[in-house]
Amino acid sequence: MQKAKTINLKDRKVPAEQNYATVPTRIKEFREKCPNGEIKTEPMLQNDGSMIIKAYILKDKKDQNSASATGHSMGKVGKGQKDFEKLETIAVGRALAMLGFMASGEIASSEEMETFYEYLAEKKDEAIEKMESCKTQEELKSVFISLGNLMADKEIIEKKDQLKLKLKK
Repeated sequence: MQKAKTINLKDRKVPAEQNYATVPTRIKEFREKCPNGEIKTEPMLQNDGSMIIKAYILKDKKDQNSASATGHSMGKVGKGQKDFEKLETIAVGRALAMLGFMASGEIASSEEMETFYEYLAEKKDEAIEKMESCKTQEELKSVFISLGNLMADKEIIEKKDQLKLKLKK
């Protein structure tokens, strides 16, 4: 298994202490170890406006039996300035991971983990907003129960308890 320089996601304000190799680091490692390698990406616009990016990586263009891998990513393009580039980076990162160019043993790239934690933060904010709009304890209880896995989040529990006391008055 290849080893690449990693970053600790704890430094990026996410609730994990796992190390991940960034995609640029893994691309550099791939280029050094596989100078005849090839990385191709193919964007595919979907009917709903989302985009699928397919990345194909071949370890050695000169060897017809060379190892190869694909990686995919899917998401909306247009809500952020770098959406396309991020999706492409994620797809390439997944293909590199399939070829063994990772340090953590995980297939998720740091970009994917950041996107995931951004998504979680957004869901947490939405949950807090829903709870804050409650007018009664019963409504708060109903909203809290509907939160699924977020019910175990420390910040959500604290906010629920604060609002419960406030609504009691």
